[in-house]
Amino acid sequence: MSGKEVVTLQFGHYSNFVGAHLWNLNDLSFDYSSNQPSKINHDVLYREGLTNDGHTTFTPRALLVDLKGSLKYLSKDGSLYSERPAPEKVDIHWDKSRIEIKKDFEQSGSKFIQEIEKGNGNKVLNKKQNLEQTVNVWSDFLYTRYHPRTVNIINEYKHEDVNKEFDVYPLGVNLWNNSEFSEEFSDKIRNYIEECDNFQGFHVILDAVDAFSGLSTSCIEHVRDEYEKKSVMAIPLIPSYYKDYNITSTDQNYKSITKDSVRVLNIALCFNDLAENASIFVPLCTGLTGWRQPGESIPFNNLHYDSRLWYHSSAILASAIDTFTLKHRLRSYNFSLNDLCADLSSFGRRAVASSLCLPFSFNKDATLLECLDNWDGPLSKSITPNCKIGSNRMMQYWFLRGIAENRLKHSQNQQNLPAFKCNTVQEMLTYYMACTTYASANNVTVVDKALTVKTPYPDIFNAHVGIDGNIIADMRPEDSGKLFKYNLP
Repeated sequence: MSGKEVVTLQFGHYSNFVGAHLWNLNDLSFDYSSNQPSKINHDVLYREGLTNDGHTTFTPRALLVDLKGSLKYLSKDGSLYSERPAPEKVDIHWDKSRIEIKKDFEQSGSKFIQEIEKGNGNKVLNKKQNLEQTVNVWSDFLYTRYHPRTVNIINEYKHEDVNKEFDVYPLGVNLWNNSEFSEEFSDKIRNYIEECDNFQGFHVILDAVDAFSGLSTSCIEHVRDEYEKKSVMAIPLIPSYYKDYNITSTDQNYKSITKDSVRVLNIALCFNDLAENASIFVPLCTGLTGWRQPGESIPFNNLHYDSRLWYHSSAILASAIDTFTLKHRLRSYNFSLNDLCADLSSFGRRAVASSLCLPFSFNKDATLLECLDNWDGPLSKSITPNCKIGSNRMMQYWFLRGIAENRLKHSQNQQNLPAFKCNTVQEMLTYYMACTTYASANNVTVVDKALTVKTPYPDIFNAHVGIDGNIIADMRPEDSGKLFKYNLP
């Protein structure tokens, strides 16, 4: 283990949608065919272990929390280390005639998951799948294997139970303060940290709109007390759509308005506590306003997605998180999560805005020089709701993926441009930011490998995005399969 470890905590159903996409994307960044080590240090987010049979495993160093019934077919303990025996095969030493076994209705996974479990992973991952109609919970498209301690279920509340909802901030606070949950969860955090060589801190992905906001902020307060010198980057999420917006009556409309009010209060309480206890926090939403309602979908060039589907919007946010956490996960930088948090929290400010360009509009035969020279408007769009990112007097981190150095510039017709003197992609993007921002500190990180996506990442890119992530004039053949790489700033 090479150190710089981070523990990831996920609180809430939408956060676990984002987390499922995030771990799927991370799995695709593993390169088993090259003799050269990956530029990404996977030990930062993953841990090595052994199964009972002695097989090596590499699983996310993560703990996630959700409600009873949210896993669907997925076992709480996973399948890597042991198979759960059927109840009728368990050797019971009591009088069997006096024992009643109650068994929940067993749900099968989606067809995609069933094919994965049959050993057809390579086949389904490289084939276009229409999962929009079959994904109901995050486990329907999760193919990453979790460690047995990763999944934590709140049994006091049931997923989508309208009679006893886990929907207000104090419920989450009370759960942390008044139950055995917090003690068990804290022990699992401690177990992960004791395995680390050089623990950096925490990534905390949380639902900001319901009781998980209270639960997660209480946990963050705990870890700041226990590990006060370690950084906590919190990422509060606001879904782009809620099921109570499917309104068919006046009564449903009234209830939806009330729920929006409750969500606003939860967000306000969440942000207030994060400002006190997190090192930085980065609110994310694919809606323009976030609250009182998420608002219209953020438009991205060459991207078509349905904001009503959590399966779609969570994939976009997962792509952003995978990118803006990149620098403290690279082997080539002596850079830590603490460095990032310290730079972005100057003068005591904790709230951080994030923006995204997905995909980066880079034409197939273009150079980066002419692309930036002809760019109109900001490079990226804010995915922090109700936040218009300016261009003056800021501390900014920029991340660009997938632009090779041989695409930097042409020797003809470009010598007269000032940026022609730049010799690397990083130099050119740094120069561009210096020209387009005023009195701002711009820190640029460039990775030549693009973000690789496969099924079950949703097919949200239009036909002008080629298989290498470049923008093409001709439409991409529909039968070209689903293995694309996208350039991201």
